[in-house]
Amino acid sequence: MTKRHSSNDDQRNFTKLDNDYVRNTDKAINRKKQARKRKIRRIVFFAIVPVVIIAFLVNILFHQNEILAEKEKKKDEANQHLTELKDERDSLNLKIKQLEDDEYIAKMLRKEYFLSEKGEIIFIIPEKKDKKDD
Repeated sequence: MTKRHSSNDDQRNFTKLDNDYVRNTDKAINRKKQARKRKIRRIVFFAIVPVVIIAFLVNILFHQNEILAEKEKKKDEANQHLTELKDERDSLNLKIKQLEDDEYIAKMLRKEYFLSEKGEIIFIIPEKKDKKDD
């Protein structure tokens, strides 16, 4: 019987031929290995680069949404402040119109400084107190 050698045996005794066919075959094998490496690199490049770009764009999108939300909040606050200022402006315009009226001014003077017209008598009524003191 012949003894079989497994591929793990340390007894590999062979000599490589050095001719054109073997060199061409080795070059072809090397070209295939290099082509496969290039193919894997291309696949990795075209898989990783788009993921990185998409992640970057999503990050920008979220950042812009945060900025937009802040600006919307500021806009709402500004609109509320504007409404308050318009109300104040309207009340001040009414006050100006009233102060341009001589009758209103006379009424205010009589009320604030207890002035009277001819023939008027001013009565000052004391404020009501509790009846418990009596």
